[in-house]
Amino acid sequence: MEKKPITTFLKVMSIIILIQSVLGVLLNGFAAFLAPVVETAGGMAITPLTWISLAVAIVCEIINFALAIMALQHKEIDLVYKVSIFTLIAPVVFSAVTAGGVSEYFSIIAGAMIPALFCYSVFQQNKIDQAQ
Repeated sequence: MEKKPITTFLKVMSIIILIQSVLGVLLNGFAAFLAPVVETAGGMAITPLTWISLAVAIVCEIINFALAIMALQHKEIDLVYKVSIFTLIAPVVFSAVTAGGVSEYFSIIAGAMIPALFCYSVFQQNKIDQAQ
């Protein structure tokens, strides 16, 4: 059975996720690198949950990078869909636990929009593939 080519929406979202993943790894890595400096200079204590949240974000960004490549190659879209749901939810949960105010919650929701759109585009492609 021949697979139909991936949708334009999935192509666009995969490229955006690739860019977001690279930037996310760089920025979260930079934040992890600067956290001890901020802790000593600002007098703010960095909690273990903050470190866990940074680690989860970095791991999910790396996984999202691989998922976007798999989606562009149209390989195992069902697996990409299932894992993308996890990589959407995990950083949101850990960031929400450490959030301190309403503006941080809005930031978390805004940051989850692109992964949610990617998840939706993979869902649509999975539905097309299974309809064949």
